[in-house]
Amino acid sequence: MRWFLLSRAFLSLLCLAGPAFAEPAREPQPITREIALILGAMRGPGVALAAAPRGVVSTLAERATALVRPPVLTLGAGYRAGALTPGAELSVSLAQEVPLKRVGGARSELAKSLARSVDTDKRRAELEGASRAAVAWTDALLAQEVLRLREEGRAQAEAILKITLSRVAAGVAPPHELALARGEAAAALAGVLDAEGMQVEALAELRFSIGAPATASVAATGELYDSDEHIIDEEGAVRAAATRNPTLQLATARAEQASREAELTAATLGPSLSLGATYVREGTGDKVLLGFVGFPIPLFDPAGFETARQRASQKTAESQVELTRAEAARDIRLALHDRHHFREVREALQHGALAAFSDAYRLAQTQYEVGTAEIGTVILARQRLLGVQEQLAEVAARVQRADIALARATGSLLDEATR
Repeated sequence: MRWFLLSRAFLSLLCLAGPAFAEPAREPQPITREIALILGAMRGPGVALAAAPRGVVSTLAERATALVRPPVLTLGAGYRAGALTPGAELSVSLAQEVPLKRVGGARSELAKSLARSVDTDKRRAELEGASRAAVAWTDALLAQEVLRLREEGRAQAEAILKITLSRVAAGVAPPHELALARGEAAAALAGVLDAEGMQVEALAELRFSIGAPATASVAATGELYDSDEHIIDEEGAVRAAATRNPTLQLATARAEQASREAELTAATLGPSLSLGATYVREGTGDKVLLGFVGFPIPLFDPAGFETARQRASQKTAESQVELTRAEAARDIRLALHDRHHFREVREALQHGALAAFSDAYRLAQTQYEVGTAEIGTVILARQRLLGVQEQLAEVAARVQRADIALARATGSLLDEATR
């Protein structure tokens, strides 16, 4: 199944990429929820940005040397005069500073921490991309459904106008009913045009979220009113977020990275030995070879200021972990509430209000056609029916978004996009 979806996603990318890869598609490219998730995780707006440092970070471990500064070569030359045997003098010194703290080890640990942070950030971006694409897919489905409903409403308004024209012409209805019918038809047309604008915006977001060109023709396909009805364990969801949510994992990785930064700062700016040798050729012709060792004098801590500054960043990063954990718990409980709440609203609309207003409109239209009802009754019933239909579509989209939010908070949405 995974390879089938990947193949479909790859073909979708070829079709969306335009003539450089394939012939331009005459029909809109269908985007299912599964394909939106896969493409969002692969080509979401922030995925490439999060993965950009990976190539450089992967080479840090190879450059984790134990020395902070290169060796220093000092050359000296002059002339000795006034001596019994004057002559040219030459001196050569070579010195190397050797840190007393483990700079190489601190650099290696920081390199590993940076690699983990980048990898985790990429997974976070993939989760964000999949979530954004899934929401965009839901919004596109909602926009398509609203457009369909309003087109149906426009057809109903035009049917009412047609009946009113014949009734007014026959003299069985007053002229003001014709004005009402024409106004209702015009308002229905305006509603259709407004829905078309909503659809353009929704499809633009869908294209952007899956990494498709801005000129690509796409269409969201799927069932807006279908949803997963399995029961979710709240405590289990919170535990899953602690181990599977890349956002929380990234906060933890960055806290560790901040700790490694502080350790490296303390090691790099800490005390060091100076080791070296000096060769001197004196003007008298004598030659001298000396070795020397320089010891630090601990009068003050040269790394104190920078280390303390890094420790402050570390404390901030550690506090961010607790904040992210609290936010994940909040998001899970809110998503669980929304998941249950909007399903209840959907059921009430589907099996209560929708059926009642459908019957009311049908009866009012029949009575108007036979002349036993006024146009105001028909218009009111039609407007109430359309309002409930659009409300039901919006609630169905909220159910989808609540499921996406829960899967995002627990990290399972990324599993769904990459399994």
